[in-house]
Amino acid sequence: MRATPVSSRTDSRGGESFQDVPLPGLELPPRGSSSTPSSRSRPYSSTLPPTPAAIRAFSSRVVKAPGQGCWLWTGAISAGDGYGRITWRHGATSRTESAHRFALLIADQLTDGVVGEHRCNEPLCVRVDEGHLIASTQAANLRYAVACGRTGIIRTLLYRQDRHARSLAVRAAVADGWNAVAYTRASGNTTPLDTPQLF
Repeated sequence: MRATPVSSRTDSRGGESFQDVPLPGLELPPRGSSSTPSSRSRPYSSTLPPTPAAIRAFSSRVVKAPGQGCWLWTGAISAGDGYGRITWRHGATSRTESAHRFALLIADQLTDGVVGEHRCNEPLCVRVDEGHLIASTQAANLRYAVACGRTGIIRTLLYRQDRHARSLAVRAAVADGWNAVAYTRASGNTTPLDTPQLF
């Protein structure tokens, strides 16, 4: 091991001097400072189309409520926003999307500038339908969220953690198939804007 030189410095207030003490390993470049990509990283493409295997995997992770109910994603969930996530690969290239955006993608409704608007107010819903998930714009999605009372605290860390915890609870509630009672307990109030109030 190469010796690290010891240097002397004077306190900024002009007081006593002290020596820097070398620590083993400090002479090594920091991890991740290399300009070459890691041998484990994969090329990424935001335009990689869904593969048949990805569509099958997606479908296998969806639990459908009866009738006109939500189709709930039971796969991976992002800790950052509480939405479902799916990653697929073709050759050496990969792509990751939110589960609801993947649903729009396979329905040929995900184009540039499109966001997924949950008319049902259920973040894990992947049912492309006028009453559930529609292709929308950011502005229209925000207007709907405001009208439903889903904004104001949306950017606080506590809300993001709560949404993530809620998504985990919903996923667990339907992991073995549709269970209306377990879903109701886990989900809280997710009624759409046009649902009549009980009181």
